[in-house]
Amino acid sequence: MKCKFAFIVSCIASILLAASCSRPAKSVAPAPEDLVSFTSVKSNDTSSFMLSNGEHCQELVEVSATFPKFYKDEATTLKLQKLYIKKVLEGNDSLPVEQAVQQYASALLHQNFIDGSDGENEIESNGEKAIANKFLFSVNITVAYHQNGIVTLCKEETVKKNNVASKTHQYYNLDLNTMSLIDLSIFKEEAIDDICQLLKNKLMKQNNAKNSDELNDLGFFNIDNLTVTTNFCFDENGITWSYLPQELAADANLEPKITLDYGTLKAFASENSVLKQF
Repeated sequence: MKCKFAFIVSCIASILLAASCSRPAKSVAPAPEDLVSFTSVKSNDTSSFMLSNGEHCQELVEVSATFPKFYKDEATTLKLQKLYIKKVLEGNDSLPVEQAVQQYASALLHQNFIDGSDGENEIESNGEKAIANKFLFSVNITVAYHQNGIVTLCKEETVKKNNVASKTHQYYNLDLNTMSLIDLSIFKEEAIDDICQLLKNKLMKQNNAKNSDELNDLGFFNIDNLTVTTNFCFDENGITWSYLPQELAADANLEPKITLDYGTLKAFASENSVLKQF
């Protein structure tokens, strides 16, 4: 009886072991110390001014920025925040992030003065004349990807003039291991032309086009000048390149996106490329 019982137990154990081996392995979540914690800050600035034709205008800049709050320790956090300020905000990395965001909003306001106004014709917002034109420049910075030692930030810029809006997206990929901005050096220099051709082929496939002429008929007027840019982002499947409106297509509201999977791209990886982490 004991032998029979032992045999039954052995069979059950074998079945359970086989079942557990047949299940797909679960992905291992990053340890808490490998993750960046984020927070957000908002800033805005406004100005009213007069155009050369005498029309009164109002311009408003709104910035909502998600930024690294903490990573590993105080010193590493400071390095990451400085990288964020320098690359994403294009600002003075000696400032605290909150102050850098305020400076960024103010710089955008003066950078986007309409009709070349330099502020000399600035007027009080409660001036007697009605405002003829309203301009809104909105920036929203969010986290698009955070895995494999990489943080991808998306900067969405919205320009709105008298209720007519347009949007663009810029991506910034931060390497947490080297505390640097990821650029095209992750690929072998001699491989860029091959990647460019892959992007063209993928764009044709996405649009059911057989050649550049057919893409041109669909509104992609600049396919022959398609290049491998630094405006890309990481995701679960691969790297996605995003092209600004009218960079490839005639449609002023279209931002073509082309994804190449990691399996394909790893063949072009340079030495010590972050692609080898995937």
